[in-house]
Amino acid sequence: MRKLVFVMLLLGILGFSVIASGCIGGGKTTSTATQTQSSSQEEQKIIELEFWHGIEAPENQKVLEELVNKFMEKHPNIRIKIVNYGAQDKAVPKIMAAVQAGTPPDLVWLNPAQTGVFAEAGVLAPVEDFIKNDPSFNKDDIYEGLWELGTYKGKIYTAPFDTNNLAIYYNKELFREAGLDPEAYMGKALTWEEFRELARKLTRDKDGDGEIDQYGFMVPFGRYEWTAWTWEVFLWSAGGELLDENGKPAFASDAGVKALQYWVDLVYKDKVAKLSEPNAGYKLDDFFAGRVAMTINGPWNFPVLKEQNWLDKVGVMLMPYDKRIATNIGGENLFIFKTTPEREKAAWEFAKYIMSPEFQVTWALKTGYLPVCKSAAEDPEYKKFLEENPFIKIYVENLQYGKARPPVPQYPDMSAAIGEAIEAALLQKKDPAQALKEAQEKIMSLFGS
Repeated sequence: MRKLVFVMLLLGILGFSVIASGCIGGGKTTSTATQTQSSSQEEQKIIELEFWHGIEAPENQKVLEELVNKFMEKHPNIRIKIVNYGAQDKAVPKIMAAVQAGTPPDLVWLNPAQTGVFAEAGVLAPVEDFIKNDPSFNKDDIYEGLWELGTYKGKIYTAPFDTNNLAIYYNKELFREAGLDPEAYMGKALTWEEFRELARKLTRDKDGDGEIDQYGFMVPFGRYEWTAWTWEVFLWSAGGELLDENGKPAFASDAGVKALQYWVDLVYKDKVAKLSEPNAGYKLDDFFAGRVAMTINGPWNFPVLKEQNWLDKVGVMLMPYDKRIATNIGGENLFIFKTTPEREKAAWEFAKYIMSPEFQVTWALKTGYLPVCKSAAEDPEYKKFLEENPFIKIYVENLQYGKARPPVPQYPDMSAAIGEAIEAALLQKKDPAQALKEAQEKIMSLFGS
């Protein structure tokens, strides 16, 4: 009963998003295992699984389809129906609506911070149970830290699909125009003050009309997860944490206020940064158009940059730091939902394929995501790829500075509260201290007494 109440509570909170976003793909049909006509072929019946994802880049979608087809060639009794659920920021209410309707997807590609939400609701088939009953699977080949991302209350619920982290893209040509050597910044980490000064040098009025038409940096704007996710790096860099040692919200600390004030100052005091489009700080339109010289992003744009002949034009430096270098570990995990034993078993076969070097090497080479298994990272083809592509190599080396969002069920609410605080501060409706304090107070009750 407690789990049902939890699910209903989530649907009540997120119901507006479900209504606004509508149904997946014009209405999801329930997948059923179709038996062969002959009873003698009962064991050969086809199982069709639904796999939901939110991969936006068409190039990466194509790679996924190719790899899924390879899996089905080797497993003729398992069919994978791929469904794109749209923006990942709005995926949770859609998934919960399907669960409540009794038609959950079999597999979902989603950020691991959502692990606690679904684990607490009791709707996941825990990955740890599959691992314990499958001696053919080598758990140690997966990086330990990635297992931790999918762990809730000491149990592994979700499996790593891919990983990445955040760094700063910069336009090499705009650096040269400002009299800077772009190669000198590759893989470097600047202090906040050094980064502010660099952004100042890259901010220009090219037309001489008194209006800035090229900013040094783009500050993520909006209240969704991308904004909160990128800001968390600055919180950690200033010495802060999302949760304290007792597991209670602590982001409204002096470090949190300092981190948010830094963003506000870049825009309004220093006038060296512009705000991104609302909830679209990950988009590269302003960067490609030369309206900003630096922006926060990840390795997943590798195929887009390569196709548009931008790889040689883009440099990568680490995130600017105050007290310590930090980045946010990203990527997605694979969630297996409770259905029937045979469907869950088939879903686990697909999950094993996703975590295998066969999938991971190709996925990493073609998409820019980083591999989750050690055997893929040590693959000769991938090691050669890194040497030839410093853009990706820097992100691989950046993993050592990574931290991760806590996979607690309250994280979506905490992220939403942080996003609202950031938005209010960047619109100058509230000062950073007030905005963060009110956000923390708003969600404190969700973490118990």
